Amino acid sequence: MKIIIVGAGVSGLATYLQLTQHLPRILEAEIVIYESRLDANNDLSAPLDADEILSDSTAVVGNSIILPPTSIRLLRRISPHLHSLFKSRGFENHAFTIASARGHTIARIPTDDGNFPQEYPISCPRWVLWECLRDTVGKERITLGKVIRVDQDGERPVVYLEDGRSDTADLVVGADGVHSVVKRALFGTADAFAPQFEGYRGVGSFLHMPEMPEAITKHHSVVVTFGPTGSFGYAAAAPLSQQNVGWWSNWPTEHPPTSSQLNALEVQKQLLARHGNWQDPVIQQCIAASSTDRVYPLWTTPTLPHWGERGCVLLGDAAHSLQATSGQGAAQAIEDSVTFSLLLCRLIERASIKHDMTCAVEQSVDAAARGLYELRHERVARIKTRARNLYFGGRQSKNFYWEALYYCFLFLVTRWPLLGRWIIGNAFAETQEWDVDAEIDAYLKRQETT
Repeated sequence: MKIIIVGAGVSGLATYLQLTQHLPRILEAEIVIYESRLDANNDLSAPLDADEILSDSTAVVGNSIILPPTSIRLLRRISPHLHSLFKSRGFENHAFTIASARGHTIARIPTDDGNFPQEYPISCPRWVLWECLRDTVGKERITLGKVIRVDQDGERPVVYLEDGRSDTADLVVGADGVHSVVKRALFGTADAFAPQFEGYRGVGSFLHMPEMPEAITKHHSVVVTFGPTGSFGYAAAAPLSQQNVGWWSNWPTEHPPTSSQLNALEVQKQLLARHGNWQDPVIQQCIAASSTDRVYPLWTTPTLPHWGERGCVLLGDAAHSLQATSGQGAAQAIEDSVTFSLLLCRLIERASIKHDMTCAVEQSVDAAARGLYELRHERVARIKTRARNLYFGGRQSKNFYWEALYYCFLFLVTRWPLLGRWIIGNAFAETQEWDVDAEIDAYLKRQETT
């Protein structure tokens, strides 16, 4: 069996690790990972072309992530070494602090989800998660190559690379982000399936802070402040001893920027215009030290009718790029990878009882893509809706009364979780554990009865 993974991001690397562990040995599977943005050390290089620069999914360096407990448990399942490595490089958060721009704490929400083994959200730079995955996979297993086209017209899909090479596989995994080449093969270039600007821009960076904020040192908390001109968040980006804070600002806007790169002083000036009168001194400290020159538009993938067919499947951002404001992009990419990989392996094992391995693989690849969609699409749709509702659909608080109403809304949905679930789908976190084994078992039983 030949598998090509397009993209060495979070979903691509996690899928590689799961498939190498669980595919039947008799298949002698060959798995190739193609990544277009690698330097001489097999590290991700900076994006070069305009589409990559403006893609939320390619903004790997300079972005903070907060990986929820269910994802931490999935990392343990993928590899105990990966789990330990990642936790050693991030910061364990025991609470989310929600505040107003006027300096009031609206809520402090515990992050223990009550599941076993106990885990807490881990905050770190996005590239730390990627680096842990890459080191677990092994640099030498990633192949430099930019896939520019995927052809599904033959018996098996064929990928074509920019340098003239081509490669054929039984399965092509599209883990290549919001501007996915594999998605283009499945759906063409129709506007209905093109990436959509979500109406938000974002900026963020990291800051060495010898005097770490009390919210972090005392409460082990992520802090997110909401106000009339957007939101501002910060969290520890590494163990406390490293004194490193990651910060980010998101704000509503009608149009995406024509370029992500601005003068650093201009970015700082814009931050001051939006947050200069906000009362949290940590926010002012982050702005004063800001030297970033990058501003990113937030793209999402429109709802797709399926996530794969004819030997191709989409995972992570390629299938359902979520708003950065959802805080769930990396988490859902990991859930996709584990779910698809395990489902594919289960289907191959079942089919091989009645058929030879070649036939079992042919039947199982598209069946796994259909199953992934059925299992996962409603969950990610809820997360997308929740993120939009949390920000009142992107509307700005244009006066004091509207701002006060928004703070009341935040108070209600954080203090009464049932109300929060009714209004925004859930309150700040996807508390439902993703029990991948139970989900797959239930799906396969449904298939047996239909």
